[in-house]
Amino acid sequence: MHLFGRSETCPFRFDDGAISSRHCEITVTEFGVKVRDLNSSNGTTVEGHPVQEAELKDGQRLALGDVVLRVVIPPVHIAIPALPEPEPVGPAVLPDGSAACYVHREQAAAFCCPHCGRTFCDACVHRLRLTGGKPRLLCPACSHLCAPLADGGASGPDDSVAARVLRTIRVAFDFRSSRRGNKRGAE
Repeated sequence: MHLFGRSETCPFRFDDGAISSRHCEITVTEFGVKVRDLNSSNGTTVEGHPVQEAELKDGQRLALGDVVLRVVIPPVHIAIPALPEPEPVGPAVLPDGSAACYVHREQAAAFCCPHCGRTFCDACVHRLRLTGGKPRLLCPACSHLCAPLADGGASGPDDSVAARVLRTIRVAFDFRSSRRGNKRGAE
């Protein structure tokens, strides 16, 4: 809030008999600029029209008694920052067909995250060391446990989550079928 008037307490002081000691106040916010007359004896006008309170626009004339001021509101420069390059999409593959690291696309991947499906080289995987136990290998992208790729990324048996679940289901069904066969043979 900025006070305009003849009083020595006003930051914006005018030595004019037509201006009251506390003539008006101007408020600047992020939404605009407003003027409010403080019951001055000669009034406040915007573009020649008397106002008690008004929104000020760039270029308008604001009159306090006999003093006329031009409103100057500088333009606002809005800058939109440049977006970073989008992350690569899909699995990275080396020329020999083996999986590549998601971050270092020229290096062979040694680990795969079963949660997000990304593959990483040894340098990228985060290691959480536990007292008396083996270190846990964590995905740098989603922090889930990573699994080593067979032969450090070379093609080998499928070690994806789906393949491991399928192998577990097969073992469970093979176990049940062998137990049923033993019961039938015993009867």
